[in-house]
Amino acid sequence: MRSVLMLLVCVMSLAVNAKDTMTEAFETLSLVKQTEVFGEFEQRKKIKILKNSLVSKGVFNANNTGFVWQQVSPVASIIRMDDSGVYSEDHLGTTSKMNNADMYIPLLQALLLQDPKLLSNYLSVNNVDSDCMGLTAKAPLDQVFSEVRLCGQGTISKLVLRETAGHVTEINLSYGQAN
Repeated sequence: MRSVLMLLVCVMSLAVNAKDTMTEAFETLSLVKQTEVFGEFEQRKKIKILKNSLVSKGVFNANNTGFVWQQVSPVASIIRMDDSGVYSEDHLGTTSKMNNADMYIPLLQALLLQDPKLLSNYLSVNNVDSDCMGLTAKAPLDQVFSEVRLCGQGTISKLVLRETAGHVTEINLSYGQAN
């Protein structure tokens, strides 16, 4: 019984420390939780078998109730999340529900809103320096992502997503000004 109690205390301490670590990492980079953000992105995806990266550009908007990721080039498309689910819209205007994206899109929303508490549900901190933090995906995301890297001071300006398949996505963000 005593061993079980000690194990329970250790597990609870690790969970508390993990949240403190994410919060401390955010403090190191001066990242502050946001209620709404919008701006532009440039995404470069390096797929192992391709010589050149695939480059796309677009705009984003995220708040506590939803998320929009609108690619404008090279092909227009939209990913939208709200209370009813996650949807994609192609360049022809055809909308379809994205059934397998329910864990990925909320992660991107949490990253853009710079929410350390929500992010700690998906990721754990590996290391932090003055400009970036290295994160490891928790299950089940660890089946897709081997590492997530956030960089920036005050706001996240760069995301690097390393996939277990060897592909790497780099997303550069710039934020708009509120009216």
